[in-house]
Amino acid sequence: MSGSVWMFSDQIDDEDMDFMRHEFVTYSMASDYYGLGLKPVTRMAHECGAIYKIGRKILIRRSIFEEYLRQKRKI
Repeated sequence: MSGSVWMFSDQIDDEDMDFMRHEFVTYSMASDYYGLGLKPVTRMAHECGAIYKIGRKILIRRSIFEEYLRQKRKI
């Protein structure tokens, strides 16, 4: 495993492993995984600049969004 994921391997289940394979996620995927509503996910993704638009498809860059969540948690 890359990064520091191996340190938490005893706490990671199949859902986590499947989610970590995606560099970009949709609003609904992020909402389901993080346990937040669509509006908070949308607002926070725009605040941190993790939004990528490809045609009509809107994706969230997971690495930027998770770093933003870590910073917000510390406050």
